[in-house]
Amino acid sequence: MWKLVILLSLIPLVAAWAGRHWFWTRVRYEGMRRDCEISVKDLRQRMGLPPGRRGNETHAAALGNAVRECGLMLLEKEGDTLAKSRYKGSFLTRVLPALVGVIAVFAILSKRVPAGWAVAGAIGVMAMWTLLRLTGMAIEWRAVARGTEALKATHPLKRMNDEEEVIRCAKASVWSTAWPF
Repeated sequence: MWKLVILLSLIPLVAAWAGRHWFWTRVRYEGMRRDCEISVKDLRQRMGLPPGRRGNETHAAALGNAVRECGLMLLEKEGDTLAKSRYKGSFLTRVLPALVGVIAVFAILSKRVPAGWAVAGAIGVMAMWTLLRLTGMAIEWRAVARGTEALKATHPLKRMNDEEEVIRCAKASVWSTAWPF
C-alpha cells in the first residue's frame, strides 16, 4: 500500500518539476545572460518598495523575480489577503523539504513507523504542498500583472528589449514557486 502512496505522490511532484523546468529554467538561463544595468535594489526602490536582500543582481531573471515579488507586495498593500498568504507561504516552501526529511529520518530511526510508510508520508506531504502551490498560482499571475503595470509606469529600464525580457522572466518565474525544492 505504501508503494501506491509513493507512486501517486510522485505524479504532482514530477509534473511540477517538468512545468518548472520547461517554463522557468530555460527562460532563467536566457535572462541571466542579459544585463539590464539596474540592480534589483534600485528597481524595488523605483516601484516604491524597500530594497530586498538580493539587491546587487542586474540580470533580467533576477529583475523578473523582483517584479513578481513587488507585484505580490503591491497587491498585499492594496489589501489582497491571498497575496499576503502566498508571499508568507514561500518561506515554508523553502523550509518544508528539510523539515519533512528530518521527521521521516527520526521516524525511521525510532522504529515507531515502518521505513516505507515514513518515506511515503514524507513524499505525500511534499505532494500535497506542491498541489496547494499549484492551485494558488492564479494570485502569482495577478502579481505579475500588477508588477508589470508598476514597471511600465516607472520606466526604470533604458532599453525596451530589456523591459520585454524582464516581463518575460517575471511571467516565467511564477513556475519557480510551484516546486518545493
